[in-house]
Amino acid sequence: MPDRVVPCCQFESNDGANPLMADVNQTERWRETAILAAVTLGVSVVVILLFLALAEPSGAGAYPTGFVLAATGLPIVLVLIVFGFVSRQEVIDRRHGLFED
Repeated sequence: MPDRVVPCCQFESNDGANPLMADVNQTERWRETAILAAVTLGVSVVVILLFLALAEPSGAGAYPTGFVLAATGLPIVLVLIVFGFVSRQEVIDRRHGLFED
C-alpha cells in the first residue's frame, strides 16, 4: 500500500520530480509559445486598428459601408489569425515532443 496518494492528474517519477516539467526543453517551449502569443496579440491589435482606421464615417443619412465591411471582415480576419496561431503552436509542440494526434 503506498504511503501517499497521488492525484490522477499529477505525474511523478521515482525521485519525486515531475517528469513533464523537469525537461530543460520545456523552458524553450514556453519561451517560443510566449513569443508566439505576443506576436499574435500584436498582429490582432494592428489588424483591429487598421480596420477601424479604414472604416470611414459616411455623410449624414448615407449608408455606412465602411463600417459594415469592417464589421464583417474583422471577425473573418481574426479567425484566420487564430487558425495561424494554432497551426504554429502545433509546430512548436511537435518540435518539443508534446503533441496530440
